[in-house]
Amino acid sequence: MNVQTVLVIFNRRLGEDRRELYYPTRIASASYMEARRESHAAGVHSESASFKLRIPYDADQDGKTYTSEAAFKSMSDEEAAKHWTLQKGDIVITADFDQEDPVDATELDAIACRLSADIITVTEYADNTMRGTDVVKHWRIGGE
Repeated sequence: MNVQTVLVIFNRRLGEDRRELYYPTRIASASYMEARRESHAAGVHSESASFKLRIPYDADQDGKTYTSEAAFKSMSDEEAAKHWTLQKGDIVITADFDQEDPVDATELDAIACRLSADIITVTEYADNTMRGTDVVKHWRIGGE
């Protein structure tokens, strides 16, 4: 398990030209665990990886504010740049990267390659910040 690490969440939005753009948010003090599997069946070798990430409620969120997926989708691009969210299909990289401008999928692949970082596609998430003390509040992400 990697603890007290930096992750970058790239929230997906449709740009004005109908291209998908990814808005980055740097999150410090996160943790994640990865599980890699290999299998052999009928002469075919396959590999897979799954990730579980946890973002504490009081983590440094790049000066942005968390908002719901629905609210994020309804915001203007200018307003969305001040927020972050969790939604299926978002991308998380497990490296420190500092950029404020949105990127497209090609640029995102180049960034991950340059940083030698895992690229995690969000497949599930939970907002566990509604009850409990600030110490136990967190966001949980599952991905592959």
